[in-house]
Amino acid sequence: MSKLKEGLSNDEVKLLNSMFWRSNNYAIAWCYSRMLGTSVAWVLYPYISWLYPDSDKDPAQKQRKLTVLDRESKGFFNITPQVAPLCYSIFAAMEKEAAEKEDFDVSSIDAVKASIQGPLSGIGDSIFWVTWRVIVTGIALPYCLAGNALGPILFALLFNIPGFALRYYLTFIGYKLGTGFISKVYESGLIQLLTKTAATIGLVMIGGMVAQQVSIPINLVLNLSGAELNVLDIFNGIIPGILELSLAILCLNLIRKKTSVMKIIFGIFAVCILGAAVGIF
Repeated sequence: MSKLKEGLSNDEVKLLNSMFWRSNNYAIAWCYSRMLGTSVAWVLYPYISWLYPDSDKDPAQKQRKLTVLDRESKGFFNITPQVAPLCYSIFAAMEKEAAEKEDFDVSSIDAVKASIQGPLSGIGDSIFWVTWRVIVTGIALPYCLAGNALGPILFALLFNIPGFALRYYLTFIGYKLGTGFISKVYESGLIQLLTKTAATIGLVMIGGMVAQQVSIPINLVLNLSGAELNVLDIFNGIIPGILELSLAILCLNLIRKKTSVMKIIFGIFAVCILGAAVGIF
């Protein structure tokens, strides 16, 4: 445990402990548009306040602090709970670099946030939700089937204790990784490459999600000289999925124009209900 905190000041240890405990409630501000994005600022708040100690008295420092909190709260973020502290501590380390170096490119923080959440979630989900949960269920299930109260207690302990311990270690490991490693990769130009790569991967993932998750089931059939033509087949004959893509682009443009996400959702509901009433859907 002492090696884990080696090289860190007492203030940093206290702040990392605070971030660890806050990360246990990381879904406190969950929403559909940003997932866990808003909660990132909440987890990092004690650390960011430490980076800008005179923000209550100095207007310039206060503005810098608010800018950091605003940036950390606006991005999209979603991660497996057991590996989430690793990300938060890396973000904290990068924010420290940004506070100490005026020429630090703060967009690199968003690039790292976008690029690590997917791979880390894949690892975390595979270990805890796919593998370890099944193993623990196999251990606890016989007790549950026998009506023994030890079953659910055993499951809760065996599943959560390893994850809880890992979260604590990753909080410190991520911070040490961030303070030394991030600056080196930034100087080498890897961050710029990471930014472009993250943007490309994000676009590919969004395209795949649109194709798989968005559906416009038009049932309207045209009767032309005795021949029946399904309107949906006509559109898909031009470009497969063109209606779904058009809807996604429309929603994106509305969001860029600062239209509320809830307004977009209720607007889609209204169109669907009206379309079903007149027989389009």
